Amino acid sequence: VANQCNKVFFALNTLKHVKSLVLPAQITLHEYPAADRVTWYYFQGRMALMEARMDQAEGDLSFAFTNCPPAQTHNRRLILSYLVPVRMILHQAKPSPTRRAALPTEGLLNKYKLPEYLKLVSSFRSGNIKEFDEALEENQDFYIQKAVYMLLFKLKLCVYRNLFKKAYQVLNKSQIKLETFVCAVKACGGEADPEQVECMLANLIHQGLVKGYIAHKQQTVVLKKDDPFRVEG
Repeated sequence: VANQCNKVFFALNTLKHVKSLVLPAQITLHEYPAADRVTWYYFQGRMALMEARMDQAEGDLSFAFTNCPPAQTHNRRLILSYLVPVRMILHQAKPSPTRRAALPTEGLLNKYKLPEYLKLVSSFRSGNIKEFDEALEENQDFYIQKAVYMLLFKLKLCVYRNLFKKAYQVLNKSQIKLETFVCAVKACGGEADPEQVECMLANLIHQGLVKGYIAHKQQTVVLKKDDPFRVEG
């Protein structure tokens, strides 16, 4: 009954009622049939995503995807369509190969027929600003339907971070002129000037996504010598 109510609440966009659903205290969740548990965690994960509780969303949606029978390709595709943006958002804060931050592979997206995420994930990983913008525009209706467009749009700063990390790896030095990062942005089809790049770097440093500081007068970013793009935690 709770799962049927969840379906109705999401269909009618009356999400405030989702929280009012309480399972009977006499039965623990693991005692329910697997199919019911998968459905329950799927809707709980979607609700957590809507409320920006990303760790909870990842846990619930991952459970639903893992425990959904492989033969149920439609349902697994549906779950994955919400799990992918959650993984991307978590990857921004925890860019590592760990389970919770791992980005989906091209093979996985092709297997479940999710071309809407192919270009987005690829450009996010490589730091290609132009392709990331194109992916957002080309699949805007899909992302809006999934209620993840604004969340994905906010990832753009991390796309710049990934691009700056590549430039740092190529140069292999801790003091880099802002103009160098401007050239990197322009090389992948983006538009930027030193002031914009400085602002982006300042935000990344403030959020702990880059370790270092900006020497404004010298128009230089001074990066931590020991892995300045590593995110703790």
